[in-house]
Formats: sequence, C-alpha cells, structure tokens
Amino acid sequence: MAEQHNRRYTDRDDGQSRQRISSLAFLLAGLLIAVTSVSLLFVGYIATQASDEQAIRNERRLFHTTLADRERLIVREMAAIARWDMSVEKIVLDFDYEFVREHVGSLWLNHGHNRSLVVSGEGRILAETFRDYTHISNRSLSETPELMNLLEQAQTLYSQNRVRVPGGYSYRSIQSLAPSEFAAISFVEIDGKIALAAAMPIIPDHETVRLPDGEPTILISAKFVDEPFLRDLNAQLSFKEMAFSRTVTEIQDGPGHLVNNIKGESLGAFVWVSETRGDTIWPTVVPVILLLSLALAALAFGIAWRIGKLTTSLQASERQNRYLALHDTLSGLANRLQFNRVLASSVKNLPAKPFAVIHCDLDEFKAVNDTHGHAAGDEVIKTVAKRMKEVVGRGGLVSRLGGDEFVILMRTITDRKGLRELSNQLIASIAQPIEFAEGAEAEVGLSIGISLAPDQGADGEALVAAADAALYYSKQHGRGRMVFSSDLPALAKSELDESVPEPAIAAGAASSI
Repeated sequence: MAEQHNRRYTDRDDGQSRQRISSLAFLLAGLLIAVTSVSLLFVGYIATQASDEQAIRNERRLFHTTLADRERLIVREMAAIARWDMSVEKIVLDFDYEFVREHVGSLWLNHGHNRSLVVSGEGRILAETFRDYTHISNRSLSETPELMNLLEQAQTLYSQNRVRVPGGYSYRSIQSLAPSEFAAISFVEIDGKIALAAAMPIIPDHETVRLPDGEPTILISAKFVDEPFLRDLNAQLSFKEMAFSRTVTEIQDGPGHLVNNIKGESLGAFVWVSETRGDTIWPTVVPVILLLSLALAALAFGIAWRIGKLTTSLQASERQNRYLALHDTLSGLANRLQFNRVLASSVKNLPAKPFAVIHCDLDEFKAVNDTHGHAAGDEVIKTVAKRMKEVVGRGGLVSRLGGDEFVILMRTITDRKGLRELSNQLIASIAQPIEFAEGAEAEVGLSIGISLAPDQGADGEALVAAADAALYYSKQHGRGRMVFSSDLPALAKSELDESVPEPAIAAGAASSI
C-alpha cells in the first residue's frame, strides 16, 4: 500500500514536472518566436527607413546638380551678349536702342528668358525686354529691391575682376572663373513671380575697347519658375509630381529643395513625390513572421531570405540612382557630370593621348516645339541622340548638357581631316527628316564647334570654352556647319579685312563661356 501510494505521488510529481518543462519549453519557444519576430520587425523598419532616407538624399543631390547646371546655362547664355566688345561700344559707350532690341531681345527668342534689363552704373534701368518687346526706361531699379541686391553683388564682383589697362579699364578672363565669381545668381521675386535671375557686367572679350571708370553697366536676365521651367528642369530628373510651392518655407526630412533670395529669405521650395521603396517590404515580411509559429527553421530561412532581398532591393535602388546621376533621363546619353569626369580623366593623359571636344547645338529646334509641341521636341532629342551614337560609335563619349545642346569627347579621331569627315556625317545624319507617330515630320540642323587637345591647351574648362566659342561662330555664320576653334582668329581677321577697308579697331565676335 505504501509503495503504491509513493508511486502514485511520484507519478504525479513527474507529470507535474513534465508539464512544467513542457510549459517552459513552449514559453521559451514562444519567447524565442516573439523576440525573433520583433527583431525582424525592427530590421524591416530600419531597412525601410534607410531605403527611404537614402532615396531622398540621392534625389536631393541629383536635383542640386541639375539646378546648378541651369544656373550655369543662364549665365552662359547671357555671356554671349554681356562679354562682347560690340556690346561695350553699343551699350556702355554709346547707347544704341536697335542694338539692344536685337541682341538683348534675343535672350527671349533664342533661350526663353522672360525678363531682361540693362541697368546703368547709377542703378537706372536703361532698357528692359518682355518677350519680343523692348522698352526704353529711365526708372530706378530700387523699385525692385531684390534685383537691386543682385545688382550690388554684380558690382562687387566687377570691382574684384576689373583691371587697369592703357586708355581705361578692362576685365580679367572669365574662362578660368566659376560663374559665381563674375556673375550674381539668385532666385528673386519679379512682378509677384519667382524667377531664377543672374546679373553680370557688360565687359569686352578682346583688347579692342576700353571700359570707362566708375560703376559698370549691368545686364540682368531672368527665367520665371513656371510650367515650362519646371518641365525643362524635370526632363533630366523625371521626378514624380514635381512642382514649386510658395507656401513651403521649410524642408525637414522629406523630398524638396528650399529656395532663398540673395539675402537668405525664403521664397518657397521645389517639391516632389519621392520614389521610395519602403512600402513594398511589409506585405512580404508579415507572412514570414506568421510562419514562425510553425517552424523556427522556416523562420531562420525566412529572415536570411528577407535580409538578402532587402539588400538586393537597396543595391538595385543605389545602382539606379548612380545611373540617373550620370545619365540624361530623356536621351539616355551621358550627362554633364559624367562628361566632366571623363574630360578630367582625359586631360590627365595629355599629351600622350590627344582628344577633341566637339560642341553641338541643334538648329531650328525651337520651331519644332512651337509647331508640334514639347512631346515632339522630346522625340527629336531622342532621335538625335540615337543618330549621334550611331555615327560616333565606341570611339567617343556623346553627352547631353541640356536642352538641344550636346558635346562629344572624341578620342579615336583627333586629326582635322577625320574630325571634319565625322562632323559632316553628324550634320548629314541629323538633317534627315524625323517622323512622328501621327505621320508628321520635322527637320532640324546641327551646328558644330571643335577644340583640340593639347593643341588648344590642357585645361578642361578652356577646351570646352574654345569649342563653345567655335560653336557660337558657326551658329552666327550660317548654321549647319562646323568650325575649329583654332580657325577663329583667321576667320575674325578675314571678317575684319572684308568689313574694314582702312586700318581700324573692330569689335570682336561674341563668345560664350
């Protein structure tokens, strides 16, 4: 009886012990599953946040680079007029209305500038253009305080770069200067509209004229931040729902770029919807967590699989962002950043490996947009990019700087004869009609300027500036042609010989930065 009693109590104690162990095992298993599940949720949350934050940082960096390109572009367009001996003669020394109307007004016609002003050293507006209308004025620029601030900064830059020469004053070469070192650039408010504006002094490009003493005559030009501006800016970015908001005055962690005037006062912000990837993670993570209750092995496999997938997603996102940072979204060509990197690398290999910089610009492209719309203009850019790549092949890098402006860095063909043949092939290829889906077609031309390295120097910016000057000469003398930068002095002399029967000092042709 005692043995049966003791055995009965022992069996009960063993059962209670097994039950406690089983409960503890279930508790530990449940705790392990809970800890693992919480850990996975935390990893998913961190990965989501990191992916979103990295995507936004990359978008901001890409936007800043693209906006800087637009600032340099507006200065370069203005410099074609502001840095010109003829402008000094016809505006600074002897104001010529017809000259102002034709050349300052061309900033709207050729480049879409919405407002351009010529301002005297005393801050009086001598002339201002609205689209194709030029108005002679004599009112004070102080009525527009933000433009007055821009004028004062441009005057300060002028005093830093002005040099004394026999007979008056001149200006140091701007080819070695960044745009911000000789031009004031800022967002401003004009007539209730936000605009990207630049101001630079009217200065000579050669030693044929002299500037008088005193404050300089300033050219101010602006592009409104409107739908065409946003569309052109976003052509390289392809951001979702990009817009400009005047009510947004502060950017925290979200996508956007704050815009201030020259005094640092907020004018609004560029905003867009970020292409983040974080919201795609959770629908697949949650089912994996539910499977933890069935098998810890499946959980471990699921964690490893998910981490690998998250890493792959982040790597894919990073690769895509790197590609977008180095390529033009519309044409698929290399963008300015990639071109500048390849140019710097090529300059380091001089003189062992010479190369050529071929600057190209489409003729009659604006007419395509005006006649057929911007969608047709985009199709023209894509077709031109394809044709250029087919002609150039693997021997050179074809890049799109923006708008209808292209530049080629050619390494395999560096002799004048070969470059002339290549240019003729490019001009002939681009001149072929371009058909659209609706059956319509358009024709554009191509003007080309070429500089050779190391013949024209071993400085990247100087080579680009030389090719740009040759391109400008080509555009101004018939279009649909190519010009070597090394031929510009002879061409300019030939023009002088034809236009000046007796020895005289003639104004040089305009050049761009």
